[in-house]
Amino acid sequence: MMTVPDDLILAFFRETTSRLNEIDPEAAVVATATENSDGDSHLDLADCRRCVLNQQKTVLKEVTDQFNSDSSASDNCIISPIQVQERLGRLQHEADLSPELKAAMEDMNDAARVGVCKLVLYTEETTTSSSRNLQDEGRLERTKMMEYFVLCTASLKLQCVVKFLITTGGDLIFGKEEQEPNAESNSDKSSAAMMFPQSRLEYVQRLLAKGMGWDPVFVTSELRKIFVEKPGDVDYGYYDNEVMILFQQLVEQMTIAIRTATLQVRSKQDSELLNDLGKGGNTRVVSVQYSEFEVDQYGNKMESKNNAPEKGIDERQQQLTEEEQKRQLRLASEAAMLHQTILGELLSMDEDERNHTLDEAVEASQRFMKEVMALPMGQERVDFVRNVDAATQRKLAMHKVWNGMLQANGGMPPNMVPRK
Repeated sequence: MMTVPDDLILAFFRETTSRLNEIDPEAAVVATATENSDGDSHLDLADCRRCVLNQQKTVLKEVTDQFNSDSSASDNCIISPIQVQERLGRLQHEADLSPELKAAMEDMNDAARVGVCKLVLYTEETTTSSSRNLQDEGRLERTKMMEYFVLCTASLKLQCVVKFLITTGGDLIFGKEEQEPNAESNSDKSSAAMMFPQSRLEYVQRLLAKGMGWDPVFVTSELRKIFVEKPGDVDYGYYDNEVMILFQQLVEQMTIAIRTATLQVRSKQDSELLNDLGKGGNTRVVSVQYSEFEVDQYGNKMESKNNAPEKGIDERQQQLTEEEQKRQLRLASEAAMLHQTILGELLSMDEDERNHTLDEAVEASQRFMKEVMALPMGQERVDFVRNVDAATQRKLAMHKVWNGMLQANGGMPPNMVPRK
């Protein structure tokens, strides 16, 4: 049997990544409606996964055929898609796998996650299903919860979501200038609370909750119970450390996304208001669906002493006074200025100095996360977070700011001028 070469595997990864990044959710919905005998155009989570898998299968056949066509090998050395699949199945266990293949494989896996997320958001935003039965009681299944966290993280990489976060009163646009949102979604976006990026991010995650088969209100209640209220009847062996770490990572990514969106929204606000800056202060970031967190002046998350309010986010935001809204914008502006200061400092360094500084920031972040997760949830962990020394806080902030900048630029830093 002929060995499947690295070049063929690499071509598959790269072409699949490209196709998944440009997947057309409207075409997927139309195809699904055609396949369904009842004409239902709504994609459930399994449909979304199947769409992505079909894309991968299509690319696999195409690149294999192209490789065989370009090869001068004899007929008995022709490679079949099945042979490629067999190597793909054991690729992660190959000890001498090249760094290039590893990176391409991760890129494809990431594109697959983002592709599924895009399909889920599109179908929940634009279509309805007459036979849906969303879970609104019981407990959140652990594996589904982890997948939900992964989809929430993936949503932050979608350009339609990035644009939605910075556009007050805008819609989620999936490559189309106009689209007709369903009545429920339109109602969700009509409230005054949607002027805040964190509220728009909550809206995105409510769509994803429905895509998982959960009632969004039920999800809010259960996640608040697990991660904020922590009552004695919650089985923390079931929602183990792996779940907690994944949730923590999601919160960090949300903090970066909200801070970045706030920075861009800030430039559109009243300059007199946003230039009225004070010293110090904390910026409150309302977690997407389930709790409230505070972020200190260095960008580090602190657990709130107070339980998340029982009222819905829309009702809470509607009750904000004009002065409170100005205060939130002012504090968000201060955090954004700190973000820009740190980013400017990093970009002004020469490459060696910057790499060394960022390496130290990564080590500090990893050490901090390990120490935090080793502590039991509760006051001891809160005290530890609040008492981190200033040097470590700044390294953590550098790590988050740089990662946020890379995320906003498609994983690549901007062109930088070496320091003179």
